[in-house]
Amino acid sequence: MKGEELRALRTKHNVTQEELADFLGYTSKGKPNRSQICRLENGHATINSRVKMLIEVFFNERSNEVSASQAAV
Repeated sequence: MKGEELRALRTKHNVTQEELADFLGYTSKGKPNRSQICRLENGHATINSRVKMLIEVFFNERSNEVSASQAAV
């Protein structure tokens, strides 16, 4: 996964960098560190296989939540 793909996926699902950082466990002084997500999106840090897997889990869960809420309507 490339940084541009991550940014597109994040914006498609209306997820903030802070929300994704919190899920991935990127924190600084106890708060989600969105700068790490920015580094990933801009290509200054590599998205390794572990992080890619966690990103996929995060967005699959988000998709399932949206599908479930739409089915309930």
